[in-house]
Amino acid sequence: MNPQTLQLLRDTAIFEQLDDDQLTRIGQRLINLEFETGDLVFREGAPGRYICFVIDGNLEVLKETEDGNRVAIATLRSGHSVGEMSIIDGLTCSATVVAQTPARVLALTREDFDLLVDDEPRLGAEIFRGISRLLSMSLRKTSADLAAARAR
Repeated sequence: MNPQTLQLLRDTAIFEQLDDDQLTRIGQRLINLEFETGDLVFREGAPGRYICFVIDGNLEVLKETEDGNRVAIATLRSGHSVGEMSIIDGLTCSATVVAQTPARVLALTREDFDLLVDDEPRLGAEIFRGISRLLSMSLRKTSADLAAARAR
């Protein structure tokens, strides 16, 4: 694995507790994907096929409202990940993600994630812990944002 990829994985919140040997084993299962501005990365309601780690570029996360419009809820940059929820729960994508600029990501397919967890249970447990921490932080932020919005 090249030094840039290793550093990207080190800087990704999900993997912050892992050592370089563990990151290298994960890196062997990653595939490179490139997107042009406007390309669809994930579509809300579609099956979640992979988790992405942004190398460069910006991805915009959009959530569909009850009236059918889409609202931007986040912009993801290098070091961010997306697709964690559907990899964990097996449900469909909870939001649409579009390339806001040309972007490169590393992707771990659901199949490779499952193989990694089966082949290396300790490493799989560490990845699950990392994803759980990330989702917990996101939920805490969402709860705080909701409380602030209701207080207005």
